[in-house]
Amino acid sequence: MELKENNKIEFDMSELLPLFLNGDKQEGFRVIGEKILNSILEKEFEEYIGATKHERNNQRKDYRNGYKTRVLKTTLGELNLLRPYARYSKFETKLFDNYSRIDKALVSIIIESYLKGVSTRKVDAVISALGVDISHTTVSNLSHEIDELITEFKTSPLESYYPYLYVDATYLKVFNGSRFVSLPVIIAIGVNKKGYRQILDITLDNSESEISYKDFFNTLKSRGIKKVDLVTSDGLKGIKKAASRCFRSSSWQLCTIHVKRNVKNIIPKKDINVVLEYIDDILNAKTIQDAHSIGYAMCAEYELKYPKLIKYLEANLDDMVTYLSFPKSHHRRIRTTNMVERFNKEIKRRTKVIGAFPNENSILRLLIPLALDTNAKWNDRKYLSWENLTHNENADEEFTENF
Repeated sequence: MELKENNKIEFDMSELLPLFLNGDKQEGFRVIGEKILNSILEKEFEEYIGATKHERNNQRKDYRNGYKTRVLKTTLGELNLLRPYARYSKFETKLFDNYSRIDKALVSIIIESYLKGVSTRKVDAVISALGVDISHTTVSNLSHEIDELITEFKTSPLESYYPYLYVDATYLKVFNGSRFVSLPVIIAIGVNKKGYRQILDITLDNSESEISYKDFFNTLKSRGIKKVDLVTSDGLKGIKKAASRCFRSSSWQLCTIHVKRNVKNIIPKKDINVVLEYIDDILNAKTIQDAHSIGYAMCAEYELKYPKLIKYLEANLDDMVTYLSFPKSHHRRIRTTNMVERFNKEIKRRTKVIGAFPNENSILRLLIPLALDTNAKWNDRKYLSWENLTHNENADEEFTENF
């Protein structure tokens, strides 16, 4: 079978006739389905790069870079599809997107039901409308497929340079073999030099210690990251110290939302609004020098009344305004961990129905597909731009403290 120039598909009847007349008709339909979908993929890819095989023209947008087999499970059986790859850009087929929604919804229902202790028979009743027979073997196969997805996600090469790296953790309950415990799920999101954001890794650990984050960052480095300009996180010192050892040329930004939360825990309610206005003045300063001037004035005013506040400001003032040394148009998005926290909220929404997980791997089985779906959505739009940048007047001359 091949795709002709007139977009017609030709089948090799010497292959199909024995299947339909003397053999397995189901296999015959499977072969037809497989070849039709492969032809659709090929046509879609030709339109994407702007050229057919071996065609030379000035309008082509990219070049071929081989194929990778993708197994698609359907009611006809498993279809072995050849997914084309481009040399310089990322080809996303609409064909897989349409099927992946069904597959992922199915997997999600099965796994969530099993986590909640629902029997196979009850699961079968819930998803019978999808036309798929559920058995322990099916569940095992689907789980294996998700595990392969996890391995690919956690070992795939990363770019060498991410100007901005956001790090945060959320806690989920998991059974450790003897009791249920709350473990941190550490998440890293990077923004690459083209301005696109990407969830780089998700991992579980026993704590949020400096050693934990050092191991986490070293894993990112082993997958290809060599340079990071700015690491944004909450005030956990373990993150800052680990980043200082793993990304030595980077700077650190203390999430400004966490700054305000911490200040609220220090100041009585009667003065909180006035103090937060002062904090806003520091955070909205035009230059680092202006921020320091406002901060020093605040320390002088509240030195006797709120010594804990002054101690906090003296320890964190520099880290609160690191972002001021970066492009002004980026400030709003690099001074907080809001992007990670929004993803954390989505995690909580998805895991609420589960409550507690039976093991650590079951957490990754649910979160990695969610991360992949999120990355696919983020690929549609830039998060930041390095075009027509507007800097602060003194941004290039100001000193940014490196670790």
